[in-house]
Amino acid sequence: MKSRSYYSSPCMQHETDPTYHGFLSNTEAAALILPLLHAERAGAQLCAKLHRDAPSELYRDMLKDIGADEKKSCRGLINSLHELGEAPDDHVGDFVEKCLAIEGFIEQLKFLNKGQQWVIRKIKTLLPRIQQASIHAQLKEMLDDHQHNVDSLNTLLE
Repeated sequence: MKSRSYYSSPCMQHETDPTYHGFLSNTEAAALILPLLHAERAGAQLCAKLHRDAPSELYRDMLKDIGADEKKSCRGLINSLHELGEAPDDHVGDFVEKCLAIEGFIEQLKFLNKGQQWVIRKIKTLLPRIQQASIHAQLKEMLDDHQHNVDSLNTLLE
């Protein structure tokens, strides 16, 4: 009788393909992280543009903080792509044009908040499937920053 080798032992899990455990391959993870980078670049640009048109210091401070988080997220996502063995491109999402086409500063802020919520949803679906601890930590921090920004903007807009 032939002996079969199975990866049933927890000590052998490190020898299995990560996708066997539901994790994304590096290529799959990079393909999902890249659109987040595009969105974050657009968010950073949008915050800078809205900052110039902000009607008060309160709005300018909020946009400065959100813009700083967007830039920090861009750096983290670029590092994550490098860790996955992928090179980031220079693409920026079309979010800026969509937002600036909306009439009224407050309505534009609401659209910015929807963009932040989109990023939150994407990260929440991505996090359980990321195996690399450093990328997972970066995405979790990004999630927390975006949730804080959504909550702060909601408070400001009330």
